[in-house]
Amino acid sequence: MKRKQVASLDRANRVLTMLSRINRSIIRAESPDSVYRDACRIAVECGMFRFAWIGLHDPATDRLRMISAFGDPCGPEDVLVAEGGFADLVRSSRKPCIYNDLMTLGDRMGAIELVHRGFHAMAGLPLVEDSEVVGVFLLYTDQTECFDETVEDLMQEVADDIGFSLGHILNHQQRLAAESKLYYMAFYDAQTGMPNRLLLENRLPALAERHGALAMFDIRLLRVDRATEVFGRSALEQVLRTTAYRLDASRGEEGFLASIATDEFVLVVPALTDPQAIERLAGELITKIEEPVPIGDSEVFLHASVGAVHYPEQESDPTQLLRRARVSADRQGADSGFRLYGKALDEGAEQRLRLEAELHRALERNEFLLFYQPQLSLRNGEVLGVEALLQWKHPERGMLSPGSFIPLLEECGLMPQVGAWVLDTACKQVLQWQEAGLPRLRMAVNVSALQFRMSNLTAVVRQALAGARLPAEWLELELTESLILENAETTIRAMHELKALGIALSLDDFGTGYSSLSYLRRYPLDRLKIDRSFINEMMSYPSSAALVRSILAMAKSLELITIAEGVETMPQMEYLRTLGCEEMQGYLFSRPVPPEGIVSLMQRGETLQVRAAEMQDVEQR
Repeated sequence: MKRKQVASLDRANRVLTMLSRINRSIIRAESPDSVYRDACRIAVECGMFRFAWIGLHDPATDRLRMISAFGDPCGPEDVLVAEGGFADLVRSSRKPCIYNDLMTLGDRMGAIELVHRGFHAMAGLPLVEDSEVVGVFLLYTDQTECFDETVEDLMQEVADDIGFSLGHILNHQQRLAAESKLYYMAFYDAQTGMPNRLLLENRLPALAERHGALAMFDIRLLRVDRATEVFGRSALEQVLRTTAYRLDASRGEEGFLASIATDEFVLVVPALTDPQAIERLAGELITKIEEPVPIGDSEVFLHASVGAVHYPEQESDPTQLLRRARVSADRQGADSGFRLYGKALDEGAEQRLRLEAELHRALERNEFLLFYQPQLSLRNGEVLGVEALLQWKHPERGMLSPGSFIPLLEECGLMPQVGAWVLDTACKQVLQWQEAGLPRLRMAVNVSALQFRMSNLTAVVRQALAGARLPAEWLELELTESLILENAETTIRAMHELKALGIALSLDDFGTGYSSLSYLRRYPLDRLKIDRSFINEMMSYPSSAALVRSILAMAKSLELITIAEGVETMPQMEYLRTLGCEEMQGYLFSRPVPPEGIVSLMQRGETLQVRAAEMQDVEQR
């Protein structure tokens, strides 16, 4: 009996401590949002509860939506806010709902799943403002029989104090902003309930002055657009709220988390100065973001690019911190990872901006050129076609390699215009060569992801063929594996539209993605291009050679022509020929050359055998 009394007194003390700390937080609070976050965090930190959750009533949908949570989640958010669930019961009953032993509930309100997760009791408190239930405070514990009369009274006082504080804080905000809704719209993100960029910029100087040192993290979510396409806008809101909740757990008592764009958060952590500690926290943030987010019966997987800057060591002006952190995150591009700010990043960003401006002018100034690399038959050594490769003759820096500017063309949204120019120019070039006495050659043109997603791609191709008076059979479009795997059904329809024009389709860099018969047989392809990385390694590494053999066997079973990229040596060529590969391109025969280079090469009657014999003569000498 005495032991029970001690346990009861301990629980009462814990809830009393929780009440005291929440009230202190209410006194300091500047927004309802901070009250909700602190209440959930304090409830768990005081040791009485494993998970705390606050949801507010949304008049537009007449349902609850999560505002804040802390601790070990007891289940997906859609279960917490489900109609007829525990939170809904608390709201509709307008009184505390307490269950000291979840086993007594049977399969009601998800009790079995809660017990499976290690929860054994729960309490729900209505949050009342001006006689209206505006929200629900849910508390879960791994103990049974822990809510006695004293604890229940104290918990009711917690709920009453939170409800009373809401009216007080909102009235204060109304005096400052004339209307609380305007204040909220001005300083908070509607989707996540987190402070927005304006509030971040307002608070940042004071945070820097108060703490003297801090670290700022710019967190970019990747693949958000893809999740929206698949699951819709409502699911996106759930993903963002869940992500915000996970990130908020890393800010600490004095930290600040803001949502400054649909796919971007900023976390400010005071007194974090050690570069290794900053990198560790960045790694933890990425790990949290990469945890799957349940959406109904499915899951959404995100990645993140994180940049960080340290005040005042790397930037002494608080107003410049966000720009520095964003520059660091930008350097990650489309890849998940972390980078700490350095002056070299700023220099790179400035150079990138200059390059972007120059790219906008390059097309109208006729600075783009096409070079062509021959594609040859491995059976008879004759040139069958060419691949068109974009080059940029910069007025100051000379000829720039495609890798230095094509990704930027994509990011700037210029690739559709440049891609249309490439198609027109390449198709006309075939006719010009023919008029110069050359046999007609197959023209292979790369299609970027941005081009392929455009609804008018078929019309652009048709127009290029018509403008050049080129029969469609002499044009081949090269697609990448990652591109055709996006939105498979839509992609297949688009490919069939292109095939209906009479052109050929090839799969570029084959082997670097998800190479398998299960998806490959569904696409209307004519040719596979084996990635140069496997060709480079196949003479040295048995695994690469085995992969090349597998690709060739796969292509043969699907009746696809194979072409090897990056063939540079005689042994590579001979090995590919013995394996039954039909075509090749690479430095063994020719580098990419300007149009007149192809004319010269063809007029000299260059074939693979001729070039091979020339190389053997050189080696013998």
